[in-house]
Amino acid sequence: MTLRKHQVEFSNVVDGIIAGSDARVITLSVTPGGGKSFIPVVAGRLIEKHKADALAWVVPRQALQDQGEREFIDPFSRQLFNHNLTIRSATNDVNPCRGTNGFVTTYQALGVDTGNVISREFLTKRYILILDEYHHVEEGGVWHKALLPLFAKAAYIVLMTGTLERGDGKPIAFTEYRGNRPYLDNTDNRVVIRYNRQDALEEKAILPISFHLSDGQFAWEDQAGERKAADSFSETKPEDRAAALYTALNTDFAVQLLRECLYHWRQSKRTNPGAKLLIVTADYKGAQSVTEMLQRAMCMKAEIATSHKSKEAAAAIKRFKSPDLDILVTIAMAYEGLSVPPVTHICCLTQIRSVPWIEQMVARAVRIDPAAGPYSSQRAHVFAPKDPKFMKIVKRIEREQIAVLKQKTASPGRIEAPIPGGDGEGGGCQEITPIGGDMTGTSEHFVGIDPQLDIFQPAVTGAQIETVKEKEIRIRQEISAHVNRFAFEHRYKPQKINSELKQKMGKPRELLDLANLEYLLRYVKQYYPIEYQSTLKDPPPGVSLGRAKRKRVSTKVVPWKGSREDRSMKLAMDREMEMMDRKQVFMMHSSF
Repeated sequence: MTLRKHQVEFSNVVDGIIAGSDARVITLSVTPGGGKSFIPVVAGRLIEKHKADALAWVVPRQALQDQGEREFIDPFSRQLFNHNLTIRSATNDVNPCRGTNGFVTTYQALGVDTGNVISREFLTKRYILILDEYHHVEEGGVWHKALLPLFAKAAYIVLMTGTLERGDGKPIAFTEYRGNRPYLDNTDNRVVIRYNRQDALEEKAILPISFHLSDGQFAWEDQAGERKAADSFSETKPEDRAAALYTALNTDFAVQLLRECLYHWRQSKRTNPGAKLLIVTADYKGAQSVTEMLQRAMCMKAEIATSHKSKEAAAAIKRFKSPDLDILVTIAMAYEGLSVPPVTHICCLTQIRSVPWIEQMVARAVRIDPAAGPYSSQRAHVFAPKDPKFMKIVKRIEREQIAVLKQKTASPGRIEAPIPGGDGEGGGCQEITPIGGDMTGTSEHFVGIDPQLDIFQPAVTGAQIETVKEKEIRIRQEISAHVNRFAFEHRYKPQKINSELKQKMGKPRELLDLANLEYLLRYVKQYYPIEYQSTLKDPPPGVSLGRAKRKRVSTKVVPWKGSREDRSMKLAMDREMEMMDRKQVFMMHSSF
């Protein structure tokens, strides 16, 4: 695989820093799906060349921590960049690196770090601070204030975003503005790298998109009780457009749109069996309804992933990344940064019409899937209502993809202004009562450069590898299980053994790094053997010796586990005993 334009440019900047340049802040504006996840790995070269000591990668969602951690242990990444770096997930942990080369955390975690744990950590090492999708950081907001001391103490700073604008129109932290537009330009210590949609398509780094947009007829009742109707989105009055969209997504129109998408997706699975579908709804109630409809009415395997149940959501996303799950329903948490190349279809059942939000959602389907065949056979499919705001976003994406001359001649620091009126949430119209909505037709809008025949070289893929954090959790569980079993067999309280282990290591297991946890597991198995016959030679001081004379048997009733012959013999004996008891009772009654 050859590196993409922005990856090569970033690598050159890193080489320049190693050679002695003054660059400290590097800003990357990379189209969603263009491939920013390799950037922290490349930045790690500064650690290998002793220009920095560790790396701190900040992501917008907890679900992306695991993804960031895996990026450093991915065999393909290690082969491509010839590195052996590792990082671990951390949430305001003391000593977050724990024997690795850095850590990955979230903006939310930093925002609640009232003890300034991470700020103090930045005093102990020369950190590379990487802010992923940093447009989430509002200027003057809580996250901005939490990041300011880190920004000041970091040796190097990397700012990455796929959408250099916010849905609420507020300014982004750490970004210069001219008027209402972000202005990026190189300075003595700042380097700007751009990689737009056109660049990505020309390099075949992302897939072209086909939008399947559906129109319909709608009727609703306003707050005053007046009945209103529209024969199509385009004929709806401007003041009624939000109400028409809300009606569409809360009537049969939404079900029909979902069915259209499902039918197209199932057809595509004939040639691409690994194809996956992502469904994005407006709220938790909508996500629940769609998931229930898929599971019960359509008998399809689908799961939900929302921030309302973060642990279950993380597990569902993990299954979605594996071959075990093909359909995922979400609101927002699984759209940004979610890297699942087999996603081919997206069904948009939300009224949110923020330009950056929609661009990030659409980008979940533009990643190239090495297992799906040549590049020319792949395409992203997005199913959505054909409302005016969504059409504006489609036109903007189309402009970015085909206006080659405009992109080449634009001034270096100029960023296109947001679409007027297209950056709100689409209008939550709970004050209206939807009466009915039906689909009247669907049209396909192909947006992109027609892919020429090309032999796609698949990336190296392998089995799922344990991250540092997953190894830590597994080993701690193994130690706990062993301690509990030893304590049960030899009649100790587990607290006593845990106290001995804490004294041995000098700190609780929760604060140990991976190397010390692996050592402790070996130590526990060696000096706290489960087998009651085992005797230790020269046990170290402070170790409670095994004292059971024989295997301890549980007093709980357990099911019979004998052979079939044993069970048959037992049943026969039980019947015989029952007959004898009856005979004895009969004789006792007869004697009276």
